[in-house]
Amino acid sequence: METQTENIITYKIGKPPMNLVMVAIMLIFVGGMVGSMLWYVGLPLVLLGTAIITARDRIDVDFQNQRIRKYALMAGFKLGKWEDARKAKYISLVRIRMRRNENFISISTERSQKMIKANLVFPQRKYIPLFKEPTKEIIPKIKVIATGFDLQILDYTTGQKRWIHPNVLHGDFDSREIIQIENGDKK
Repeated sequence: METQTENIITYKIGKPPMNLVMVAIMLIFVGGMVGSMLWYVGLPLVLLGTAIITARDRIDVDFQNQRIRKYALMAGFKLGKWEDARKAKYISLVRIRMRRNENFISISTERSQKMIKANLVFPQRKYIPLFKEPTKEIIPKIKVIATGFDLQILDYTTGQKRWIHPNVLHGDFDSREIIQIENGDKK
């Protein structure tokens, strides 16, 4: 999901994991119990628990000033800094498998899901993780960022290194227009 204010597009990319939410609930509970006797101890615990539960990860993309910021929105404060997108080299797409163990009393299950991870890559092996989502959901977001910053996309999702040029992204994705790194030939 995205929102746009002035010249900045904001993408909502995550929420706190369930184990952190459970810790936050415990902080609120303990803070409430202790707060009835010692308010100056209980209040900070309740506030910290509430801040953790309401925390969200976001990405701001500012095409006019050529910058990007990945941050945590916690209790109304944005914790993160702007990066100069003019220094970015390309966007990489990597196929990953997300595994999640779910335990409830004595029942344990493992779930896995194929996903695509997108990174904004800078010189000297520095990168900003952008998105980690199923393929159909990530492509429109990557199209917007790649065309806005005039970046190519390095696609590792098929096991081969392939470049996707920005002009491909103006219409529907067409795999015939991908250029391979190994031999430099068009397909």
